[in-house]
Amino acid sequence: MFVKKIFALICIAVVFSLNITFAAETKNPENASSADTVSLYKNAVNSMVYIETQEGLGSGVIVKADGTLITCFHVIANADYIMVKLNDGSMYNVNGFRYINPVTDVAILTIDSTRRFKPIKIDKNYKMEIGEKIYTISNPQGKQFTFSDGMISQYSKDNIQFTAPISTGSSGGALLNKNGYLLGIITSLMKEAQNVNFALPNEYYISKIENSAIINHDNLKWTDFLVANANEEQVKLYTQYALNKAQIGIIYKYLKPFGKRYDVPEEYYSMFGFFALYAYMYNDNDEYLNDSLYWYEKSYKINPKDESTLFALPMLYIISGNSKNNNIRNIMVKLNKYYPNSYNKYVELSKKSKKCNNNSNCHVEVILDYLEHLTDITSK
Repeated sequence: MFVKKIFALICIAVVFSLNITFAAETKNPENASSADTVSLYKNAVNSMVYIETQEGLGSGVIVKADGTLITCFHVIANADYIMVKLNDGSMYNVNGFRYINPVTDVAILTIDSTRRFKPIKIDKNYKMEIGEKIYTISNPQGKQFTFSDGMISQYSKDNIQFTAPISTGSSGGALLNKNGYLLGIITSLMKEAQNVNFALPNEYYISKIENSAIINHDNLKWTDFLVANANEEQVKLYTQYALNKAQIGIIYKYLKPFGKRYDVPEEYYSMFGFFALYAYMYNDNDEYLNDSLYWYEKSYKINPKDESTLFALPMLYIISGNSKNNNIRNIMVKLNKYYPNSYNKYVELSKKSKKCNNNSNCHVEVILDYLEHLTDITSK
């Protein structure tokens, strides 16, 4: 009897201790998870930067203690200067770069400071999973160092799709796993969908972090500095970027100096003419109009059957006040012979333009329609 009582008391004690354990386990996970999330943000936010240029704002992530940071190229594509701000309020000038690739949309920049910064943690061997929890820190709409969460929806070697809400200004921000390690930098969102957002995986830039820094010792405007330190291979990269990202008007100021410094490949003549024309339409700069004529005329000499050249030159002669140029008739005959669809489009737009009279909105529609068709045939 006594043995049975002792056994019963032991059982009760065991059950009671288990109940306490279960209660602790069911009561605290939320608090523990919340505490972990708060800790994650506190540990990671000091590795984030707010980026400002004369054109706008964006986000970035510090990856080296010397202040080397990663952002998207499109954040700084049209910059004259680049300033970064940390969560502690300190501000610094960007004074150079380690790697620039407009096609993959990566810019690895350096900061003008002797301070030691806190770099984000990166696990090169981490394998992400669809459905795993992720976090973002970025500057959506200028709201600085904003924290949000979501999950990985899909991923490939080229991008990571995730659900954490982002907005304009988030580009270059951090995509983090539950341990606060960097998975990639935020690049874009799908505007017509809800929380279909993308980041560029670490693999695209991780090997470039240790590249030698190129410093802007002469304090040139940022774009001038990039052009001064680029090579002929950059022509192809900037050309492809301009077409892919529809940043043609902006990117021509990168390409224009290349035309003076290097022998531009003949196959790029009409492309340069297109970029200059696009820049002229959006900037109303006669220098760009003259550039466009120059490149298209060079293109016509070496390839008089190029479709975009035949479509563009008649319009350029008219815009530049040279509507009586003898070449126009010959060009239009060739356009009709080789590319009847483009010829019909040109005639259609010409008729529509004449009917516009003084209606500026009508003329804008014609120009946009013209540029759209020229874009299509140039990027074939």
